[in-house]
Amino acid sequence: MPTVVIKPGSTIFVTGVNGLIGAHVADQLLTRGYHVRGAVRDVQKTSWLSDYFAANRKEAKFELVSIPDMTVEGCYNEAVKGTDGFVHVASPLGGQDPNEAIPIGVNGGLNALKAAAKEPSIKRVVYTSSSIATTFPKTNVDYSVDENSYNEEALQWAWNHPADQPEDLKGLFIYAGIKTETEKALWKWMKENKPEFVFNAVLPNCNFGKILVPEKQGFPSTVEWAHFAFTGENIEFLAKRIGPQFFIDTVDDALLHVGALIYEDVKSERLFGFTQPFNWNDILGIYRKLYPDKTFHEDFEGLGEDRLKVPNQRAEEVLRWVKGRGWTRLEESVQEMAKAFV
Repeated sequence: MPTVVIKPGSTIFVTGVNGLIGAHVADQLLTRGYHVRGAVRDVQKTSWLSDYFAANRKEAKFELVSIPDMTVEGCYNEAVKGTDGFVHVASPLGGQDPNEAIPIGVNGGLNALKAAAKEPSIKRVVYTSSSIATTFPKTNVDYSVDENSYNEEALQWAWNHPADQPEDLKGLFIYAGIKTETEKALWKWMKENKPEFVFNAVLPNCNFGKILVPEKQGFPSTVEWAHFAFTGENIEFLAKRIGPQFFIDTVDDALLHVGALIYEDVKSERLFGFTQPFNWNDILGIYRKLYPDKTFHEDFEGLGEDRLKVPNQRAEEVLRWVKGRGWTRLEESVQEMAKAFV
């Protein structure tokens, strides 16, 4: 087992702590005895999260701080004082104007690194990137990515929406541009400034699995897609626009962040959170098995498969260090997620 460089009892700063993955990151840290200081836009509106952790995670202390605008220079400087690690999960989710959305992601990420560099106690920073920062999913194509891959196509398509692409994918292309441009900017800053802390990035694919507080979080992020498949709402959009790709369990995603944060062996790495490929017929088949009395949309013809080759072995190794076993498989994640749908 590798050396733990940030030990339980330390305080970790987590942005976007009320989101799908941010909440799980906080939950897993608290479970392991780490105190968490979570950043949200509005503390009062997010008091439900404090209530949840106060009732369910008595192992360590959770507190919320307000950061209304992560693009303001120095916005994190006070909030990170006395912390030992920084997990930057917060990100804009797309939008329709790249001139607005992309600088929010980049400036928010750079503000995280600059704040960490000013706080001597911070040993590690982990950034939540995305699979889409390396490539768009491709159907029935043999292709690969590696540690140096970036989605250059996304940078072109985010700024100039292609005439041959549907207009309803514009937000997805802008999100891909945000993640690609932000991650590139953060690695560039690290190389140029050489701060004292270690920086790692986690690149998760489509997240399925447990929603920490579904009555408050709803069906966030990619869980909404799975909910469409469950109810039949917008399912044609899924089949036509959201093609086969890889998934990762929500808790596994959070645990990769924990591993990247605490283990000495993980240094300047991109951890590829790609568990296994799926298409919507796979999801529908699991639903039918779980809920035999419910009627679901019939299988789609010709969905195809994602044949990506991705270096995800290192991420699974880190995951084994944290939880003692490898990836959570698709059926288990979908079963856990569907509990919130019924």
